[in-house]
Amino acid sequence: MAATLPGRQRSRYFCRLCGTRTDAFVGTLRAEGRLCRQCFGKGEDRRPHELNALSGRQWAHASKSVQEYPDVRSDKQRSHGAAFPVSLATQQISVYTKPGEIVLDPFVGVGTTLDACAILGRRGIGIDLNEHYLGLARADLGDSPDQELVLGDALHLGRYVKEGSIDFVLTSPPYGALLKNTKGAFAYKWKEHSKIASIRNPLPYSEDPRDLGNLSYPDYLEAMGRVMTECYRVMRDGAYAAWVVKDFRALRKQIPYVAFHMHVTECAEEAGYKLWDIQIYDQTKFRPLVCLGYPSRNFYLNIGHSYIMIYRK
Repeated sequence: MAATLPGRQRSRYFCRLCGTRTDAFVGTLRAEGRLCRQCFGKGEDRRPHELNALSGRQWAHASKSVQEYPDVRSDKQRSHGAAFPVSLATQQISVYTKPGEIVLDPFVGVGTTLDACAILGRRGIGIDLNEHYLGLARADLGDSPDQELVLGDALHLGRYVKEGSIDFVLTSPPYGALLKNTKGAFAYKWKEHSKIASIRNPLPYSEDPRDLGNLSYPDYLEAMGRVMTECYRVMRDGAYAAWVVKDFRALRKQIPYVAFHMHVTECAEEAGYKLWDIQIYDQTKFRPLVCLGYPSRNFYLNIGHSYIMIYRK
């Protein structure tokens, strides 16, 4: 053991946090706080939590710019085809809200956002045009007074949601003509090059002319801008919005890449939002590789990720 320097005395005591017998030099912060080496600096954090109820460790873990989420899907999510995992929803909601606050999903589908709200003790409002999907959502949520499902149009949020009342928006929008233009059973003809199973892209959500998924891409983006404006209006000042979106290809129209996340961000900024962050949702573990363009001169990357676009009012 190193010798104690002349003139320095040690104080011996039991740590006030863990009870371990320890000592420290008299006059040091550790001695004054009566803490052992392991507990020093690890006392209760009494600073006010302004955004959420996360610990520092949880905050740091959630701040990774690339995230993977367990992709366990329920039967209702499989029937929808494009629902994000509950694990994604619970993390986003826990980051941007406190218990009891209100979360809005203007394209709620089968209700994943509200499922997460019920788990976390948040109030949820979900709106959708598709009565079938809302029925699936209601079957899981039951008569929960804190989770409200509305059969309605996101273009008219003011009919269902009070201005300035929403603490967080979490959604994934319908994808314009993407679902109709992308070829189904995408991997079937590459079985001689791979052992992957053929996969089928989600079917269009409905034939409803009000469904944004049935619009041409220019009309779709115009409607998205209107939805963004409605969401902005019903959110409180300083609140965040997270939009889960995926880029795609329109090869039948000779468009190799559609930067959907950039177009959505243009709509958001025109509505008044600030682009705050971009998180990569890494889906490569759950998507088999497809041999795109082989063996021509056209080499395409597999788009194995989505974006979580974070905007703030």
